[in-house]
Amino acid sequence: MYEIWLMLNIVWELALGIWPWLLALAIVWLLLMARAWGRGAAAWRASLPGAIGLGLAVAIVIFFVTPSWIGSSLTELKYWVDWANLLGIAAGWGAAGLAFAWPLLTGLRRRARPF
Repeated sequence: MYEIWLMLNIVWELALGIWPWLLALAIVWLLLMARAWGRGAAAWRASLPGAIGLGLAVAIVIFFVTPSWIGSSLTELKYWVDWANLLGIAAGWGAAGLAFAWPLLTGLRRRARPF
C-alpha cells in the first residue's frame, strides 16, 4: 500500500511542476468540447469507436515507448509496482487520447440527415 501512496505523491509532485501545461491542455479540451457541442446535432455515438481506437493506439504506443524514454526496458520491470506504474502511465495517456479525440472527431463528423 505504501508503494501506491508513494506513486500517487510522485504523480502529484510532477503535476505541480507542469501545471501551466496541464491548464493549457484543459483549456484546449474545453474548446474542443464547445466546438463539438456548438455544431448542433453532434454525432457523439458515431465518433466514439474511432476515439476509443485512437485512445487504445496511444496507450499501446506509450506502453512500449515509455521504458526506453526513461533509459530502461521492459525486461528490467521486476516488481509488480513497476508494471502497475507502466500500465497506469499508458492508461492515463490512452484516456487523454480518448478525451481529446472524441470531441475532435465529433466536431469533424456530420450527422447523417434522415430522408
